[in-house]
Amino acid sequence: MHQYESGSAEEPRPGRGAAGPGAVSPEGHRLVPLATVLLDGEGRILHWSDDAGALLGYSPEEALGNFVGGLLLGDDRRPEALELLDQVIAGTPWSGTFPIRHRDGHLVDLEFRTYPIAAPGNLRFVLVTSSEVRALRQVEEDLAVLNGFFDQSPIGLAVYDEELRFVRVNPALAKINGIDENQHVGRRLTSVLPGINAEEIEAVMRQVLATGDPVVDARSHGRTPGAPEEDRAWSASYFRLEAPSGKVLGVSSSVIDVTQRFRAEERAARAQERLSLLAEAGARIGTTLDLRTTVRELADAMVPRLADVCGVHVLERLVSGQEPEPADPGNLLVRRLALRSAHPDFPADDLPIEAVYRIPPDSPYARAMATRRTVTVPGPELPLLTHTGGARVRAYMNGSSQPLRVTPIVARSTVLGVVVYSRYMDRNPFDDQDSTFGEELVARAAVSIDNARLYLREHANLMERQAALREANAAREQLALINEATSRIGSTLDVQRTAEELIEVVVPRFADFATVDLLESVLRGDEPYALSSDEPVTLRAVAIGGDVPELAGAVDSVGEASRYDGARIYAKSLRSGEPILVPEVDEEALAMIVSSPERVQPGLTAGIHSYLMVPVLARGAVLGGAEFVRIGDSEPYTTADVAIAEELVARAAVCIDNARLYGRERGTALTLQRSLLPQEIHHTLGMEIAYRYLPSSVVSEVGGDWFDVVPLSCGRVALVVGDVMGHGVQAAATMGQLRTVARTLATLEMLPDQVLSRLDETASGLGEGQFATCVCAVYDPVDRSCTIACAGHLPPVVVGADGSTRPVDLPPGVPLGVGGVPFESVEITVPEGGMLALYTDGLIERRGQDIDEGLELLCRTLSDRGRGLEETCDAVLDALVTDGAEDDIAVIMAQVLPVPEDKIATLPLTGDVTLAGQARHFTRGTLEGWGLLPLADIAELLVSELVTNALRHAGPPRQLRLFRDRTLTVEVADAGRQIPTLRPIDEDLESGRGMYLVNELAHRWGSRTTRHGKVVWFELELPLGIAP
Repeated sequence: MHQYESGSAEEPRPGRGAAGPGAVSPEGHRLVPLATVLLDGEGRILHWSDDAGALLGYSPEEALGNFVGGLLLGDDRRPEALELLDQVIAGTPWSGTFPIRHRDGHLVDLEFRTYPIAAPGNLRFVLVTSSEVRALRQVEEDLAVLNGFFDQSPIGLAVYDEELRFVRVNPALAKINGIDENQHVGRRLTSVLPGINAEEIEAVMRQVLATGDPVVDARSHGRTPGAPEEDRAWSASYFRLEAPSGKVLGVSSSVIDVTQRFRAEERAARAQERLSLLAEAGARIGTTLDLRTTVRELADAMVPRLADVCGVHVLERLVSGQEPEPADPGNLLVRRLALRSAHPDFPADDLPIEAVYRIPPDSPYARAMATRRTVTVPGPELPLLTHTGGARVRAYMNGSSQPLRVTPIVARSTVLGVVVYSRYMDRNPFDDQDSTFGEELVARAAVSIDNARLYLREHANLMERQAALREANAAREQLALINEATSRIGSTLDVQRTAEELIEVVVPRFADFATVDLLESVLRGDEPYALSSDEPVTLRAVAIGGDVPELAGAVDSVGEASRYDGARIYAKSLRSGEPILVPEVDEEALAMIVSSPERVQPGLTAGIHSYLMVPVLARGAVLGGAEFVRIGDSEPYTTADVAIAEELVARAAVCIDNARLYGRERGTALTLQRSLLPQEIHHTLGMEIAYRYLPSSVVSEVGGDWFDVVPLSCGRVALVVGDVMGHGVQAAATMGQLRTVARTLATLEMLPDQVLSRLDETASGLGEGQFATCVCAVYDPVDRSCTIACAGHLPPVVVGADGSTRPVDLPPGVPLGVGGVPFESVEITVPEGGMLALYTDGLIERRGQDIDEGLELLCRTLSDRGRGLEETCDAVLDALVTDGAEDDIAVIMAQVLPVPEDKIATLPLTGDVTLAGQARHFTRGTLEGWGLLPLADIAELLVSELVTNALRHAGPPRQLRLFRDRTLTVEVADAGRQIPTLRPIDEDLESGRGMYLVNELAHRWGSRTTRHGKVVWFELELPLGIAP
């Protein structure tokens, strides 16, 4: 057995092949791991590289000192391996492939190279290197592919070292350059290809070497030995070559021939340049829709970029706004609108702008315009368009100018003019591109000129349409203003409000400031009168409008009056009845407008520049005047404005006159109404009364509402509230008649239903359509009873002492004037401290509101008993009349008070013999207690007569009652229904004289029926000096 087959051995001694400190193991292959192993002559492992560990799985610690045969060889091929090892140790090198056992047991095919080493002392060592077969084969394949790619690529490839010398060139690049591959190696690009921009390329490669950033599509151009007769172009990309360690090795490049693309790009660049020039020039042409500006822009674009001198001529018909096609093609007139020259010494004065010329029929101008094509003509052959002969221009052009080009200006197949341009001798002649460029500029300018022409035409049409539209709008605004005035002026029958409405309509739409002044007689309601020729006129300002504080010192405030003498414009207009227009106001004119000289300066300061005065006329009479003023930059007034102002003022005048007439009629009706209402409400014993009457605040005719408080006998009082249907003087007159009848009927001691029945007859007799509602209540303070009847009126409201409220449940009845329907009375008792409220419908009825809501609010307001009666009246009006009364309102509130004991005395009467004596005795004793003894004798006599009369004609009397108020009232109640009357006295009879005594001695007397019979009463006036 070979020693190197053993599985273990002594540890190697230092320096005997083991890798000691400082030993360097061979570096493995860059791409394939290269394992290195050093064996001694016995086959013991003295060195084990990292790549060996990576290939076979053993670390250096595990491998060193072991015999290679025992560690790495399998049993099946161990003899063969040991024999090879003996040969190598003996000094015979060997290379080949052999399987080696991996640490985990599988076999790894390695390719070996062995190197026998003879050392001093007859020592033998073997250096073994190996790589994995599979990895080597992969590297060989990759290298083959790489070489194939490099050699077979149709793209030129090259590798340069750090000194930019060729290291390797592929056949494709050698063919491009026309030089053999070997002739490149070791040489720089500047020496290999001196005919191209080699220095620029090398600068690019040095940049790539320095930065490491690749460069793509670096262009090179020139001539090479492969194509020495023509310029060619190439596109190259460069990148830096680096070792895995980061060391820079050189530069690699790829090159393709882009000559055709370069030439196409060059052509495209030239075309792009021309297009840019054309676009730039085109952008400068037609920046406005002004014809002359567009023509000047064309000349500026032509010179000096394309030409050195250029003139632009446009058909005169076009300039004058007519269609460019003339009636006679042989009679063409053109106007020179632009001339430009690049040389300052060009005699431009001989070719003036805006000059008009006739085109010679056979001239190049005429041919160009007829054929619509550019005509090129030598300078001497072109007739100059000038009125001065053009000798200087001709001499200049003959000596300095090349042939001229005459290009027509054509748009939409219509010739608009002609452009003439040329170059001086120091420039190249026009080539095809220049000709195309020039014609394209003219074509673009033609479109802009045509647009300008169309714009001018459309602008003129537009101006005409706008003028017509302005007139239509003005007419529409005037009509709208008049319609608005119709709807807004006269919404009320108030003179001042009507004038204010006129001001609101005209300011600021028609005037910056306006005033309405009326004659004093008109404001008083009098009939207007004719003004004499020299009479001064006094007017009072009724309404002013306009936010012009500076005019405060030039016009009257509302309510102020001014006096105008006969020479003033205001007075002249009022006397003539005609408006006066001052379109332009100066200081002199303003002095004739204002009422006094001190008002001139404020008017000038405010900027008054136009004035219009229109008299206010109605039914042929002058009522006043309206002034309209315009200030600042407003348009001055015209005659058309006068007609509008007259129409506006005429509408307002009718409304003002109607308001004046209405005011006069309303004043008359109110006066009549007030005269017909109670002028004084007398104090009533046992009852406090408060009342309110509120005329309608709406400017309409006065109504027919009324109320009355009628004192009756024995302290009783009648409360009446009524409402005549309709408004105006007729309603007020009807109200007065019904109130008078009602008062008369009440004093006749009629029951409320009887009063309403008689009133119904009266209303029916007043004429057809005269209707009224009414409620009548009679209150007796002795027993606090209240008898009420209703004729279609709202029910009274009873308020208890505790604040409880309820409408009295009454038969509604029908309005007075219907006729033929009976009325019913209802008797209620009003509690002491309670209150009774009677009212008309104007208090609780509102447009758009249920009447029950108003009645409920009235009851809630009356329920607050913390106020006095007068305060309660005010509270009711405050709560229910918030926005003014829509109708007349009448309210009566009566509060029940206790009757003092010294004001009333009652004696029940029983029996039939001594009744008269009882009554006389009670009467004297009561009057003595009241301090009314002077009345005792007469009172006893009359009481005796009434009691006796009752005993004889009506049965026993039931009650005697004395009542002291403003008079002394004595009444006797009995069960009879027959009313006592005064009959003729029979001198032969002793009886029948009692009622004559009562009639002669009493202040007044009467009787009334009751539910239990009747009451006969008389009154005696209290003695002088005795208070009620």
